[in-house]
Amino acid sequence: MIQATDRVLHGEGYDCFEAGPLESWTQFKLSPPESPLPVRGKYFLRKFLNSEGLEMSVNVLPAGREMPFVHRHHENDEIYFVIQGRGQFQAGEDLLEVTDGFFIRLSPEVPRVWRNHGEEPLYYLVIQYRADSSVTGGILDGARLEDHPIVWKESPEDEPAHGPETKIPE
Repeated sequence: MIQATDRVLHGEGYDCFEAGPLESWTQFKLSPPESPLPVRGKYFLRKFLNSEGLEMSVNVLPAGREMPFVHRHHENDEIYFVIQGRGQFQAGEDLLEVTDGFFIRLSPEVPRVWRNHGEEPLYYLVIQYRADSSVTGGILDGARLEDHPIVWKESPEDEPAHGPETKIPE
């Protein structure tokens, strides 16, 4: 059974959230008790994605703005992924230039703060999870399903169930 709202879709074994175009992320707002201070351009997704093992947020920081305080965590690692824009990220005493495609993982005890010193908005994703957890299996945890249909294929004769074998050049 599928349950849907304007931005959220819950199906059997999956949950979706539609954040919309990047330019619309400024509409997201948080207020206490969800955040220590009122915040615009940040939206937590755990409650929509039913992801008890991690928290995730979509974020936008306007040009010329900065995080208003340095912070750290008690139990959670964080991964920041810059989707678009440029800025600076301070991890401990180190100052890092960040731009599209930049990832950083921080242990809970590392002080952190960032700013957008560019002329365009800085869009980024934050993933937070318990530092003492571990993922097992990685790619080996996956199982290929040869007989599961792909709904956009017109017939099984179109091509093999999961496309032609791909060879990666050495």
